[in-house]
Amino acid sequence: MEIKILKETPECLVISKPLGISVHPGAGERVETISDWLQNKYPEIKKLPWKTTERIGIVHRLDKDTSGILLLAKTPEALDFFQNQFRERTVEKHYQTLVFGKPPFEKGTIDAFIRRDPKDREKQKVEFVNFGLDDAQHKFSATEYSTIGYYKHKDQILTMLDVKLNTGRKHQIRVHMQYEKCPVIGDQKYYNKPSKRMSKELGLNRQFLHAVSLRFMSYPAGEEVDVRDDLPNDLSEILKKLK
Repeated sequence: MEIKILKETPECLVISKPLGISVHPGAGERVETISDWLQNKYPEIKKLPWKTTERIGIVHRLDKDTSGILLLAKTPEALDFFQNQFRERTVEKHYQTLVFGKPPFEKGTIDAFIRRDPKDREKQKVEFVNFGLDDAQHKFSATEYSTIGYYKHKDQILTMLDVKLNTGRKHQIRVHMQYEKCPVIGDQKYYNKPSKRMSKELGLNRQFLHAVSLRFMSYPAGEEVDVRDDLPNDLSEILKKLK
């Protein structure tokens, strides 16, 4: 497994996660993951007192078919330090995504509750909350977006967005964009019929979603770190096909 390293210190590693690799094992899953790669690259970290051996070094996650910046910890102390930043929402995460159609505003915030879809446990869905009724299952989610530019395929407009996550819910960007009737191009789970057809025409069977920047405080110095990562070749090639 070849992984591009964007930044490295004795306590952490920032990588560009490739498409198609899980960050850590899922339920009943046993394929090579980013956590495995980290342990193979630095076998000495296996001897450290991690709280769980299932997710050694994993600070946060990206979906299997989402690429881009991922922060990994080399020590349990660094892991706690970085995860606290994510819990406190002081980490700034930006993604670039190409979506079907045109969002209602050039800049906006989608703040909608997300819960597991009762009809499909592999999916999430936006749901309006009647407070007092099963509220523990609903998680508040906020996604900021701003327009980078517009593209055209045949007669259909597509929009390139910069997206900032204010919360980190499972599939959040994908669910929120589908809710806005602007599904992420290439998404095989959250789509509408026109976006699915266009994805097929473009030859894209992965979501056009890439984590392009991450800003966090370093351990142990507490200094600001800002890491960036360009779009991978497969997504750049899609843009070349568009007007």
